[in-house]
Amino acid sequence: MNDHLRTFTARRQSWFGLKLPVKTALAQPALHPLLRTIAPRFRGLKIGRLPAPIELTEIRGRAGGADFILVEPFRCEIAKEFYWGKGRRTEPEDAFALDLMVALSADADVFLDIGAYTGVFTMAVLAANENVRAHVFEIIPAVVAGVEKNIDRNGFNRRATVHPTGVGSPDTWMKVPIGDGGSALPSFYSSDMQFDSDAEVRFTSLDALLPAVLAGESGRRDAQPQAGEDDIPAGSDRSERPRVTVKIDVEGGENDVFAHGQEFLAAVHPDILCEVLEDRAEPRELMGHLGEHGYHYYLVGEDRLYAKTTIRPDAHLRDWLFTLKSPDEMRAAGYPVD
Repeated sequence: MNDHLRTFTARRQSWFGLKLPVKTALAQPALHPLLRTIAPRFRGLKIGRLPAPIELTEIRGRAGGADFILVEPFRCEIAKEFYWGKGRRTEPEDAFALDLMVALSADADVFLDIGAYTGVFTMAVLAANENVRAHVFEIIPAVVAGVEKNIDRNGFNRRATVHPTGVGSPDTWMKVPIGDGGSALPSFYSSDMQFDSDAEVRFTSLDALLPAVLAGESGRRDAQPQAGEDDIPAGSDRSERPRVTVKIDVEGGENDVFAHGQEFLAAVHPDILCEVLEDRAEPRELMGHLGEHGYHYYLVGEDRLYAKTTIRPDAHLRDWLFTLKSPDEMRAAGYPVD
């Protein structure tokens, strides 16, 4: 087996072993008053990639008018952005995407966070909507522990169920690394990578989640959602299907998610925020999965949505919104659309 962690790509990403000591040196608290003063002045520097102080245990974020906490910003790539962005994500398109998901989920009953990493979208959505329940999916054990820490810190245990499993082609298995990821919790592992590990995670399908979304969740942190258990938020009308929103970030595996989610899409027509990577996407297949359900395509920009008739991956912007709402309907709802 060609273990990804031993490949040239992985060793280059770790700066051939130098990344952690360099990051640790830059994370010394004494340096940060100076770093926060001079770093924003360097044109072209993505300050969100700089480390947070090593002794900083948590950071407060804000999205959609609600506050939440992310823990361990030295280890979490997203939490450190909120340190450098003073409570916001540092890249405008990422901050806008988070606000967009929160706004779309304002009246949602169920939110699915597929490829959650440490759960920033879950924290923001749950903080802004006290009635929504979340299913959180993540495949890397160390990252699962990270999202559970965030859920615990924000007091969302009763409204979030963490599933240490993947979503895609059902009944498949993937070996996953059990280490802590080196200099940071890994955010780019995908189902097409191979690891020499004894730990395995199972993949389920989006369609398999439909009974849990329609009928309820258990509130337990099981590997699989259980059908027929109570998940309808208080005050919801059981004669109506729940309002569902979905975030998907699976490093190029979105076609597997949708290919095995056609019943799900037809049943609940969720609004979907999905990362589509330029070098890994297969847009024709993606449009085939979505088009027959009447979805409209919007590229998520820095401060607005760009209505598109086709999905064409962008070199800079990664996120797309898939929704049944037309551009006119989106504008009428208050969303900026070009």
